[in-house]
Amino acid sequence: MYPNFKILPKKDKADLKARIAESIAFEKQQTRRKKLRILSWSVAAVVFVGLGLITVVSRQEQNEISPIEQFANSNKTDRTAFEKSDEIKLVLSNQESVTVGDSSTIAYDASGNKVKVNNKQIKQTKSLEAQYNTVLVPYGKRAQLSLADGTLVWLNSGSKLIYPTSFDKDTREVFLEGEGIFDVAHNAAKPFFVKAANNYSVRVLGTLFNVSCYAKDAKVTTALLRGKVQVVYAKKGFFNNDTLQGILKPGMIAALDKKQQTIKTTVQNVEPLFSWRKGYYEFSQEKLPLVLDKLTRYYNVDFVMNKKVSHTETYSGAFKLNDDLDKVVKTLEATTGFEFVYNAETREITIN
Repeated sequence: MYPNFKILPKKDKADLKARIAESIAFEKQQTRRKKLRILSWSVAAVVFVGLGLITVVSRQEQNEISPIEQFANSNKTDRTAFEKSDEIKLVLSNQESVTVGDSSTIAYDASGNKVKVNNKQIKQTKSLEAQYNTVLVPYGKRAQLSLADGTLVWLNSGSKLIYPTSFDKDTREVFLEGEGIFDVAHNAAKPFFVKAANNYSVRVLGTLFNVSCYAKDAKVTTALLRGKVQVVYAKKGFFNNDTLQGILKPGMIAALDKKQQTIKTTVQNVEPLFSWRKGYYEFSQEKLPLVLDKLTRYYNVDFVMNKKVSHTETYSGAFKLNDDLDKVVKTLEATTGFEFVYNAETREITIN
């Protein structure tokens, strides 16, 4: 039965028209939401098509956050406090904190229930739920781990790694802040993921690579020493579903510019990027500000520039990471021709 507008009072006519208009608007809104959901899933589908042995991904769907990312987000660390500390810390699943010696490797048995630190064995409580451990590496220090699956990890200065004590799920996932080198134990049935901030991840089946994702750095880099890599990045922006990708072979580096949202791949000698795991820092044709940024982390010092430094001139050299700072200063002076003055009390090096 349809309403007869001719016999309705003016007030009823107005009310009825308003309800009809409201109903039409609601239907249009529902249609738009449905289309947006379809678009959103389309973007996610584009990102994950054609994943290779290693994939660097930026995810747009926040509801895809993994359990280890949830743990990382709910267990934030005071970065300034741990970066400026002078001790490497292993935080167990029960929140017990263990100081790790400089030359000690944190090693887990295959079950993940036992971990060896400082030549002492620590037993951890079994649980049906994932149990996460965290390693905090301050500036001036480095750490090495052997995970339950046999994967070897080297953590650089100012880095944090969260990982499960054992890998019982279909995938193996760790969460990195800072810089790490991973020699992943091959297991085709359980791909290995290195999660990082800003919704980036690296998917691995078995290879040797370096990921550098310091929060303060303008770029996220992936360098491949052994294996094969496919790098994929989905540009941020709800309506922007452009996907950048490229295949990396040994000796190649992919650099993601966070601001420009571009990926640049280059062919170069990547060995220097892995040198710190062996106890020395080697740099080849690098700009001085980049060298000083790395030395700040490696030696836990701050550089004060009283002299204008060229942003185009490059330098090459090497430092032993156990050298004292006086020797580092002399090497910098010989390499650059500038005067470097070290203040031991403030741990500042002034460039004159």
